[in-house]
Amino acid sequence: MDNYIQFPRYSIYLIPNLLFIDQVNDLLLKNNIKFDSQKLSKYGLHYTVKAPFYLSHLYSEENLIKSFQDYFKSNQNVSYKDKFNVLGLKKHKNVFALELNTNDKFNFLCNDIMRYFDLFRKTLNQQETQVDLKRFSNLSSLEMEYYLIWGYPYLFEFNTHHVSIADMSNEIVYNDTIRSLEYSSISLMKQDVVNGNFQTICKIN
Repeated sequence: MDNYIQFPRYSIYLIPNLLFIDQVNDLLLKNNIKFDSQKLSKYGLHYTVKAPFYLSHLYSEENLIKSFQDYFKSNQNVSYKDKFNVLGLKKHKNVFALELNTNDKFNFLCNDIMRYFDLFRKTLNQQETQVDLKRFSNLSSLEMEYYLIWGYPYLFEFNTHHVSIADMSNEIVYNDTIRSLEYSSISLMKQDVVNGNFQTICKIN
């Protein structure tokens, strides 16, 4: 069961282009899976740059959007526009994911965004932290440390460049049918209610 403190929640995603999305849909249909029938479909096909967070009372949504726009106006690192090779299908926690190559410039950008926008994340009190932690299980001491600092445990060495495509209730025959990925945008996302889909509220192409 998901345990959330408040809504809305916000996140920053890299959104694949339509070609990649169509290729994933074709792959799943060949394996008798419909992406939109899965629990993970509320998040859409994406790579998470900043994990979902609650907005601090010190800032408004307008502040967050303006900061998001200003960040990319001043940042010359556009490595998210690169073409990334698909390295294979992996089991990532409880889902099947397509693993992608990466590079130092791309990793630096993603980590910088994660840190920069942590300013807007609500700091939970002790009671809220205990509720929120129920979303995770069996965290290592380092994962717990990352959670307490950044509000999310699976960062840095615990994170890989990947796009989750299906839960593990069905086996997938992959056969290297998807070779590469390009992102269409980096997007600021918003979820208004429990089990609601994340919607784009601002994007940079």
